[in-house]
Amino acid sequence: MGPAAMEGMILEHTLERPDGLIDCATVLDVGAGVRPFQWYRPERHICVEPYGQYCDILRWHGYEVLQMTADEALANQRAEGVLMLDVIEHMEKDLARRVLALARDAASRQVVVYTPLGFMVQESDAWGYDGHEWQRHRSGWTPEDLPGWTIQVQESRRGFFALWTK
Repeated sequence: MGPAAMEGMILEHTLERPDGLIDCATVLDVGAGVRPFQWYRPERHICVEPYGQYCDILRWHGYEVLQMTADEALANQRAEGVLMLDVIEHMEKDLARRVLALARDAASRQVVVYTPLGFMVQESDAWGYDGHEWQRHRSGWTPEDLPGWTIQVQESRRGFFALWTK
C-alpha cells in the first residue's frame, strides 16, 4: 500500500472517555487496529497490533508500533496504562483471561478495557481491509466476567468499560 493510499486511514475513536480514566505518560494501546485511542496524548503511545496491514497504516501516521499479539507484548512490556478497546472479544475466553492478567501485571497505574455487552457476531474486517481473521469475534463478555473491575455500561453502544486501577 503506497503513501497516497495511507492518507486518512486512521479512524477517529468514537468511544466517550470513561469516568476515572487516568492520563498516563506511557500507554500500551493493545489491538489499536486503525483506530488508536485519542482521549489524550501520552508522552509515549505504543500501539500493539498483530496484523501487518494495520501496522503499516499506524507507522505511516507516525505511531510507535509493536507488531505482535497482545500476550506477547504484555509479557514483555511495561507502561503506566494499558488500553484494550474492542479487543478481548476477538480472543477465545481462556486466552483473553490470560491477556487481562498480563495487562494488570504490565500496567503500573491502570488497565482500561472496552468490549461489546455479550456476544456480538462479527466475521469480517469492520474497517474494510483484509484483516478478517483478526476481526472475527470469538467470545462475548458481561460485567460479571470481570469481578473486581470498575464497570461502566454504555447502553447506547451495547458495550461496557472495565477499569482496573492500582
